[in-house]
Amino acid sequence: MAMAMESAVPDNRSRELEASLRQALSERNAYGLDWSRPWVDAVFAAYRQPHRHFHTLEHLHRIVERIRQYEWEDVPTASRMLLTALFHDVVWYPLGGDSERRSAAAFEHVMGLLGEPLPADDKEQIRRTILSTFDQTAEDDFAARFHDYDCQVIIHGSRVDLIDYEAQIFREFQCLNMADYRRGRSAFFQRFARRYPRCQPTMEFLIEYLERRRPRVGIYAGTFNPFHIGHLSILEKAELIFDKVILALGINPQKKHLERDRQLDRILPFHEVVTFDTLIVDLIGQESRYANVTLVRGLRNGYDLDYEMNQLSYMQDMRPGGVQTVYIPCDKRLEHVSSSMLNGLRQFDTHGMDSIYYPHKYDYASQTLQEQFG
Repeated sequence: MAMAMESAVPDNRSRELEASLRQALSERNAYGLDWSRPWVDAVFAAYRQPHRHFHTLEHLHRIVERIRQYEWEDVPTASRMLLTALFHDVVWYPLGGDSERRSAAAFEHVMGLLGEPLPADDKEQIRRTILSTFDQTAEDDFAARFHDYDCQVIIHGSRVDLIDYEAQIFREFQCLNMADYRRGRSAFFQRFARRYPRCQPTMEFLIEYLERRRPRVGIYAGTFNPFHIGHLSILEKAELIFDKVILALGINPQKKHLERDRQLDRILPFHEVVTFDTLIVDLIGQESRYANVTLVRGLRNGYDLDYEMNQLSYMQDMRPGGVQTVYIPCDKRLEHVSSSMLNGLRQFDTHGMDSIYYPHKYDYASQTLQEQFG
């Protein structure tokens, strides 16, 4: 099977987690699956995708460890529970509402490639349980137990765990504007409290935290015509500083910008991208309703710095209280990359060689299950 391995090369922590997961899967292997095969690597790679902050290898490992600690009556049941864990979040995209359906489809696809090693009833139980994680609706004791493992941080976590969990979920849903995020999360907490009445106090705490919290948000503004690897480098550095970074696309209302919108939606499918044709201080004021906002500016050289200092003076004059601004230098190896240079290259047939200057970090988001898993 040819696997699409788009995620970053695993770091030492990821290797440790993957080795531990393989060991746990091998201990209870009622179906004789080979955990050294490439399809397992593809599954682990999915959990390492860079847009994930909670639904990660760490989350998968926590669930598997809980399964290992339970005294199972028989090996097949434990094996089914482990396979459910392995595939339940193998596809995780914050928007769309079909991650569970696609995760179940990925499970069925891989099992088909392996020659259907599971009895039909066992396979169907795993499939139904994965689908039920959409709203934690348990059809049987097996699904109810898995939901307890999957939601352990919400059901059993301390206040510190809950705050850390909410920060990770916030990063995963950073493509939403603040108003939509707060509204959606509040609705989720209320639904969860109805599903698990014993968690009512926990959900009330999270709703209050959600309403009081003012995350640190950076606004990275520019024309991005086109958005290139130098821009991505600045964005990644800003994400180490802020809870969320909004990409603000400055447009000329007299000119078409749909092509750039489509380009950014494709390149950055997990980020919030807004357009503005007004003063940047107006955008900062608008986004400051629910967050503490800082303007992010990228610098390639000293000329950029001189220009930015002049612009900052204008913004400080126009916005009472000033504008919080952070300046991030680009990597030395990327100083030569500019939008004007790339637009110049477009005049020639580069035979695709200019593709190295465009980001491919999130290309996996447009892949099919067959491309991801074989």
